[in-house]
Amino acid sequence: MKRAGFLILILLSLFMLQPVAQAQELPAYDRDTVFFTTNRKSVKIPFKLVHNLIVIPVRINSSQPLNFILDSGVKSTLITRLYFADSLDLRDVNKISIRGLGEGHSIEAYQSKGNDLHLPGISGVNNEVFVLMEDVFNLSTRMGMPVHGIIGYNIFKNFIVKINYSNSVITLYRPDQKIKKRRRAEEYPLYIEGTKPYVYGKIRQHNGDTVRVKLVVDTGASNSISLYLPSDERLLLPQKVMKAYLGRGLSGDINGQIGRLEAFSLGKYELQDLTASYPDESSIKLALNVGDRNGNLGSDILSRFTVIFDYPHNRLIMIPNKRFKEPFSYNMAGFEVTTPLPGTNFYIVSNVIEDSPAKLVGLEPGDQLLHVNGRNCSDIMLPELLRLLESKPGRKLRIRLRREAEIVDVDLVLQSRI
Repeated sequence: MKRAGFLILILLSLFMLQPVAQAQELPAYDRDTVFFTTNRKSVKIPFKLVHNLIVIPVRINSSQPLNFILDSGVKSTLITRLYFADSLDLRDVNKISIRGLGEGHSIEAYQSKGNDLHLPGISGVNNEVFVLMEDVFNLSTRMGMPVHGIIGYNIFKNFIVKINYSNSVITLYRPDQKIKKRRRAEEYPLYIEGTKPYVYGKIRQHNGDTVRVKLVVDTGASNSISLYLPSDERLLLPQKVMKAYLGRGLSGDINGQIGRLEAFSLGKYELQDLTASYPDESSIKLALNVGDRNGNLGSDILSRFTVIFDYPHNRLIMIPNKRFKEPFSYNMAGFEVTTPLPGTNFYIVSNVIEDSPAKLVGLEPGDQLLHVNGRNCSDIMLPELLRLLESKPGRKLRIRLRREAEIVDVDLVLQSRI
């Protein structure tokens, strides 16, 4: 459901670099590499929504179904983690270096060409796939389920893509299909630059200034909105901000600050008192040189709508859903939860934020959560646990931890700092 604050799992606008020179952006609609397998006009694909991120089943060549995040901000299909039983039979493989957002360095990967992709009702040929040699994103441990990779442009460029966040269903339409305009639907120009979709909106800041911003429409970012301060001198930090771990890019951690905007508007629809992320300049130096953009529009906003991406006709259609008026929350505890054994209720403390409630009561990365408010964590699912960390200022959480061989009890009080 909701996900804002420092627990932004990933910012996945990736920039692939060859060892010597930067690879060029793929031209839009260069060739149809993904297509319907029947004569049907549309195909429905159920998905899982975890941390506001869309997880769909994808088979590569002869593999079993793998879990991929559908990310409109990513150019290439990326395999981030394979498990012992996974087999891909990748074709035409060579080793390269790649780099993206983050404060670290480039990492090694395998580039594979000529692969087949299979999703329910659609298939693809001659697809390029990158396989990371190191699982830098740790998506499975952050999402509490096995996640194998990320897919994006190959799906969006070939179809009209309707994402119904309320029903957890994606509908893919043939590009020549006419989409009936529903009541309350609003249409916006969608600018496809290279392989990335951009839209223009307006933000209203704490000083009352309204600024027009150019944003990547990014289903692979679980937060509401990210703003790049160096991109426009009119962009200002809110009066109240907190330091935050914002997520993970290909090249390392993304750190920054979180505050609140008075409003964000897209056409006639306005969302008020929303959280906004402000990444450190060192984390986004590559993004500042690409697309003349001011930031990312993430899924904590997108998931409040039914969203239709229509790349063939350069338009974005959005229809508010039942979540539209929900308040924007964020993690007020000051630590992130990961699951070293994806699919189990085994929780570890990570990324403890300085000056946060978690830091003040002595939580340390690596602590195992045993009980919260008297309940055994083995009986608490990850979404419920995260909702507790976001619930309301002043709420007390009685937490029992295991720190190596020691049992530690702490009382943590949620605190709103923005």
